[in-house]
Amino acid sequence: MKTTVHKVDAWGKVGAFLYRFRYTTIALLVLLAVTLGIFAPKLPGVLGGDGFQTKGDYQTTKGILEKDFKQSQDTLLLVFQKEQGVSQQRFTERIDEIVKKIQKEETYDSFHHPIENKAMLQDDIAYATILFSGKTSKERKEKTLAFAKEIQKESNGEVKVSPTGYPIINDEINTRTQNDLKVAEMIGLPIAFLVLVLSFGSLFASILPILNGALSVISTMGILYFVGEQKELSIFVLNVAPMIGLALSIDFALLFVNRFREELVHRSVKEAIMITYQTAGRAIIFSGLCVFVGLSGLFFFKIDYIQSVAISGMIVVVMSILFSLTMLPALLTLMGKRLIGKNQNVHRTAPMWRKFAQFVMKYPIVMTVAVLTFIVICLLPLRSADLQFPGVEALPKKSEARIAYERYEDAFNKIIKTHADVTLVVETKGNVTEKENLQSLQKVVQKLKKDKDVYEVKSLYEQLGNMSAEQLAAMLQSPNRAQVEPVLDAYVKDNKTTIGIILDTKPRTEKAKQWVRDFKENYKTEGITYYVGGMTTLQQELEDEIKSKVVVGMSVIFTSTFLILLLAFRSLLIPIKAIVMNVLSLSATIGIILWLFEGGHFGLEQSSVLFVLPIFIFGLVFGLSMDYEVFLISRIYELYGETRDNDYATLEGLVSTSRIITSAALIMIVVTGAFAFTDILPVKQMGIGVALAIFLDATIIRLILVPSLMKMFGEWNWWLPFTKKKRKEMH
Repeated sequence: MKTTVHKVDAWGKVGAFLYRFRYTTIALLVLLAVTLGIFAPKLPGVLGGDGFQTKGDYQTTKGILEKDFKQSQDTLLLVFQKEQGVSQQRFTERIDEIVKKIQKEETYDSFHHPIENKAMLQDDIAYATILFSGKTSKERKEKTLAFAKEIQKESNGEVKVSPTGYPIINDEINTRTQNDLKVAEMIGLPIAFLVLVLSFGSLFASILPILNGALSVISTMGILYFVGEQKELSIFVLNVAPMIGLALSIDFALLFVNRFREELVHRSVKEAIMITYQTAGRAIIFSGLCVFVGLSGLFFFKIDYIQSVAISGMIVVVMSILFSLTMLPALLTLMGKRLIGKNQNVHRTAPMWRKFAQFVMKYPIVMTVAVLTFIVICLLPLRSADLQFPGVEALPKKSEARIAYERYEDAFNKIIKTHADVTLVVETKGNVTEKENLQSLQKVVQKLKKDKDVYEVKSLYEQLGNMSAEQLAAMLQSPNRAQVEPVLDAYVKDNKTTIGIILDTKPRTEKAKQWVRDFKENYKTEGITYYVGGMTTLQQELEDEIKSKVVVGMSVIFTSTFLILLLAFRSLLIPIKAIVMNVLSLSATIGIILWLFEGGHFGLEQSSVLFVLPIFIFGLVFGLSMDYEVFLISRIYELYGETRDNDYATLEGLVSTSRIITSAALIMIVVTGAFAFTDILPVKQMGIGVALAIFLDATIIRLILVPSLMKMFGEWNWWLPFTKKKRKEMH
């Protein structure tokens, strides 16, 4: 076979430099990986909750409720469930025994239980709430979890005690997320290794991509530990960083090792690493940049979860590029000719790829129409999409914390399952108990009751038998003040009071969110400041944050990707095609995900799709799927530069990269798709979404749409305005 002559450029000189200093390079990078790896196991300890929060009224109101009213999401909920055959009297007696044990604790700020409040007790179920004291949230959390573990031991044949609520649910998500990572690795890595062995036919060559991925992920998790010390990161970075890092690092290594082995057949080790660096290395840089800028677009969304994904993703991309273009080439130069052994046919291609490529290019219009028709069908579920933010349903149905919480809701808080809720903090200029402020507050309550969209109002007036402001003011000045003080203690703190509002609509509806948006404008009152909280407010603020930033975020991703591909391929049309094809395939992915989860197909639990999932997939997979576009077009661009024959370059480029890109896509699908077998719903949706997007990109986009469009546009693929040389070549 005739060897193509490559002029050595700056990229090739970097390869020569790494060849010369390969031992030093390996030593330094091993030292870096080991140093960062020491801190990687500590990462879970510095991570926060799910990250579904943003700055706004919800966070402000939450702070006020915690500080002034001791109403905190850190409150532990204890659910007491009567076992079969136990009498009601014995059930109550057993609860009383447990309550007395708890009351011996001196570390809680508040404790409400069914012995003092019969509304917290029913025939076979009761509940208590405990908020532990602590100087910091971390200290309070540690006390809560330790207590929850101990209190479960009070369960016996008469009463089952189940701790639940936000701290328990959040801790279980944390624990299951770490376990899910192990499960995904146990499923994904062995299969990825098998694919590598089948692709390379060499054990040595197959180990390198796995090693590359492991070093990149471990180093990233070490860096994230230090980031987590300064900024709260979502627990889901434990899944996102390995998901991206392993898939991307193995992909990069697969491309680099494959090209190096091809060059080794006809060149020395030094020449092979130089040529590999200026071909595959160049493609890795541009591919990595596409992934990096895709993730950078997520920074515009001021939501902790999305920013955590962006931070962890961008760091792991940088580390993947670093190890792929330093440690990997250095190791390859040490292994040298042993990577190919006696097998000189390392760049074999199956005849079926050539036949398929020829068939597609023979009927480009038919192929394009077929793909677009398929995509339009996949887009149909978007019309009725019901995107939501996860609650307790993020946990699997078998979770004890979820079971206990749902039983509590069904028994005591069913209205919250059927109606949207809003928590209002009303701040007055003076003490709430001043007569004028009581009158203003009563007007607000009366107006709320008359609101056609309000189902129920819970304020101090309802608790006092709808007493008027004047009557309450008079009682506060009389000897009978003690009769109303328990209610005032619960509802009033100096110049603030709380109002619970139940809306006449289901939770998470657009009607509920719009009511919250309009509230302050509709309820303007002289001398009163409102703070609006509750789950409806949180969902509204998160949704509005995404909707307000989506155009800017996507514009940054599209523009940056366009400029990178323009620089890489000196073409106007190729970047535009790549972006349009990615948008179509990713939109189709979202449509299929909606169909799968909202319909509960293929054994999946029927559930709403995570509201941020489309943003996550566009930000992450837009860059990841560009890998294959860059790998493929890089080879076509290389061949076109040699022959100036678009059809030949497209055909041979597709055929020569088909095996390796298919292997790379399969590995990425396996690594990310392994998260489909996890327990946490958001992680499951992320894993399936990424795997599905990669599958569509590697099949209908790369195998059909890319060659069809390359054939249809011909020499126009390589046109760049204001470039005389290009224009002359075209004519």
